Parts: sequence; C-alpha cells; structure tokens
Amino acid sequence: MRKTYVVILPDRAGELLSVMRALEESGMDVKRVSHNAVVDPHTYFVDAEGTGAALADADASLDEMGVLDSSAEVGEVALLELTVGDSVGALVPALELIYGYGFNITFCDARVTSPGDQKVLVGVYVEQAEDLDPFLAEARRICPTRVVPYDKSRHVIDNSYFYLSFARGMGGRLGLSAEQEHTVLVNSNRIVQSLEGTGANPFKPFEYLDDFASGIEEYRGDAFARATRVTRLETPGGVRCTCVEPPAGSNTWILEAEGRLLCIDSGYRAFRREYQGLYRSLFPDWDGCRKELLLTHADIDHAGCTDLFDAVYAVRDVLDNFGMEAAGEPNLRAGNPLHRAYEEIAKVLTSYEPPVVDGRFSCIGHKDRFSDDPIARCYTAAGEEAWLEVPPFRFEVWQGAGGHVPGETVLVDRAQRVCVSGDIFVNVHDETKQQRRFDSLAPYLMVSVDMNPELSRRERKALFGMLDAGEWLVLGGHGAPYRHVAG
Repeated sequence: MRKTYVVILPDRAGELLSVMRALEESGMDVKRVSHNAVVDPHTYFVDAEGTGAALADADASLDEMGVLDSSAEVGEVALLELTVGDSVGALVPALELIYGYGFNITFCDARVTSPGDQKVLVGVYVEQAEDLDPFLAEARRICPTRVVPYDKSRHVIDNSYFYLSFARGMGGRLGLSAEQEHTVLVNSNRIVQSLEGTGANPFKPFEYLDDFASGIEEYRGDAFARATRVTRLETPGGVRCTCVEPPAGSNTWILEAEGRLLCIDSGYRAFRREYQGLYRSLFPDWDGCRKELLLTHADIDHAGCTDLFDAVYAVRDVLDNFGMEAAGEPNLRAGNPLHRAYEEIAKVLTSYEPPVVDGRFSCIGHKDRFSDDPIARCYTAAGEEAWLEVPPFRFEVWQGAGGHVPGETVLVDRAQRVCVSGDIFVNVHDETKQQRRFDSLAPYLMVSVDMNPELSRRERKALFGMLDAGEWLVLGGHGAPYRHVAG
C-alpha cells in the first residue's frame, strides 16, 4: 500500500530525520520526498509504501508526533497599509503594537508617496482571527490603517504554510471535504515538482489552479447559458446539427437523427444542471425524446455527464478506462506522470464521478493493438469492421494511436461528409474568449495536453488525409464548427 504523507515541520535541523526514522521503524519504504522552502518552508511531502499493518503503525506514529497536515493550525496573513509621517521613528509605535500582539511580520514595503508622508505595506501573520479587530482599533489611534485585499495566488506576502493555506482556502470556496482538500494539496505539490526543471515561477501553478477553480465557480447557474456559444447549422448532407461551446470543458455536438438525438461528448459534471437547462431550451422535447451519446475519449471534460443519456457508445479502451477508475486505479490519462496530478485536482474541482458502465453502454469496437498507423480502423469482437449506425448516419469507427490520450475515437460518414475528430483536431483559432482563457490552463499545468505531442501531430495530418475530395464538416472537441475542403 502506498500513501502520501503531508508533514508540517518547524524550520529546524533534524526535523525531517525524525519523520524518516519513524517511517523506517514502522516498516515503510520511502519512495519520494518533496520540499521547496521557496514555496513553503514548513511543508514536506513524503510518499511511502508498505503493508497495511506498517501503514497503520506509521499513521499512529506521525499522529502522535503531531506533524500531520490534518492537525496543523494555520492562521492568516493580513496585508496592512499604514500612513505615517516621513520622519525618523515614525513607524516605531506601529511596530511596537504589532510586537505587543505577537504578530509576525512577513512582508514590509515602505515608500514616500507625498511630501511628509509615507505609505507602509506590512504583512502580519495572525494565528487567531479574533485578535485582528482589537489590533486594528488600536493601530488606527496611532496612524491611518486599513486592510488591503490581495490575491494570495498572485501576490505572495507570506509562504509559511502556503500549501495548507491554498488547499484550505480552495476547500472553503468550493465546499470541499477534508479528503478533497488533501487531494488538492498533494497534487499541487506534484505539479510544482514536475515544473521545477523548466525554470517556471514556483507560485505560477497555484495561480493557474485558482483560475481553474474560478472558471468553474464563475459559470454556475444562469451565467453558464450566457457564456455558452450555440451554433445551429446543417451538415453537408442536410442534417440539422447544433454545436454547444461551453465556457469551460468540451464541445457537445447534437445531431438530429431520425426520431432521436445523437450527441457527441457531454462536458464537465460540474455543469450537469446547467446543461440540462440549456438542452431543454434548445430542444423542447428533450426530456421525452431518445438521447444517445458518443464519447470521443474518456477525458473528464468530455465524459462528465454520461448519465443524462439513454445510450452511450464508446470504444473498448474508453470503457476500460472507466473500469480502471471504478477499481480505484489510475485511468489512461493518469498513465502519464506529468498529467496525473492535474487529472486528480481537476476531478475534485469539477465534481467528477466515474461513469457507471451499465446496460446503457455499448462497445463500438477496438483497434488492432499491433497497428502502427496514427489512426487505425476499429473492429468488432467478431473481427469485422466496426460501424456506428444511427440513421441517417453510418459512421466508420476509427481510433488514434494515443497521441492525445488512448481511446481517442474518430467517426467518418462519407455519405453525409461528417468527420467527428474529438481532440485530435481542435479549432483553436475560433474559440470563444472564455474557452480560450480556460483552455490555456491545462497545457501549462500538464506541460502538454497531449500524451505524445509528436504523435498527436501525425494523427492530425492523418485525419485530414482520410477525407475524400470535397467539403466536410469537422466536429472538433473544442472550438467552432470547422468547414474543411479536401483536395
């Protein structure tokens, strides 16, 4: 069994050694240790592996030592602006008051702003929030004093317990459980560690994760429909089609088939109610009609709302992905160490739940495991070429080699001249402003959204090479409908 311990240690020599000895005495084998004093001088991340009995003993030992993150008390830093005279000793009374309250100064910036006056920004670490109000009352009798708001992920005026403050702050905003806060805490460290060799600002990942959370919060409720671009059009074969581009997450395409709706990808689960409301406004008979879903791949921004549909189609690798998640194993995306930490945090922030693969799910084929082609034909269990038939559509089923993620699926209907590309092709040049902003976060936090960027480029080239001469409608994973004329 493997566990990541988050331990909070005083900034003194020998503290980590005592933790390592406790783990060794419990029979745990340490696999990873991460600590970056620039980000947080007190927080250490220790991955250790051992038997169930060893794990229980290690838990008890570290709990007794009082070093686990769950028992840490974290205060707040208040950024104060003091206006004092530009004279010798003008700041001393305020400093004496700060000392009298036992507040630590974490940041100080003083500068003359007008003749005779200077503005002083002081960060004070307050362990007990109730101490701040009486302090401010006394400080205002000494000099004009106000609390200045600041964005903790962008302006680091204190890095004591930074990880804990970040995770607990996000938990308070989003209503996360203690376990979910722990997931955010541990995996934000893994992202920081993965970017250490790039020369990136170590606080930048926290800014991007905060932007991710804000992008989910911001578009809840009525704001979702206002920020979602809806395009209604016809395929080259004359079938009505609707493209739904949410402010965060994948497109959903809705093809009006004969007596039913064929939808492609389902978006983030965080917006499940918002999707329902939007679909009902677009299709008055939404609740009464048959709704079928094709998943182009298993990423959580595509597969979050599968339960809204009467039938779900996916290739074997996508179904296997959900089976891995149900068993508590890393999914196909998490097979890339650079992607796993982002994946785990994104699941928490978007309320993701692994789809329950029940009788609604149908396997539409699998590709030849020994194929070297960037995009290969899929076959049924009987060895025949796989098709997805939803009249008037008759799609050939193809699968990429995993450049973006294993299981990526391509559908081609040569009569209707429609190509479903998923994220193998994304219309990045025609996204909404909200999409573009949100979609810029993952490439930074994951280094690349593609498992294998070079293979992904080959897949895109192969995709357009598959299309017969003439006009095609390409249904991409993100961005507006794309009209392509093949030569």
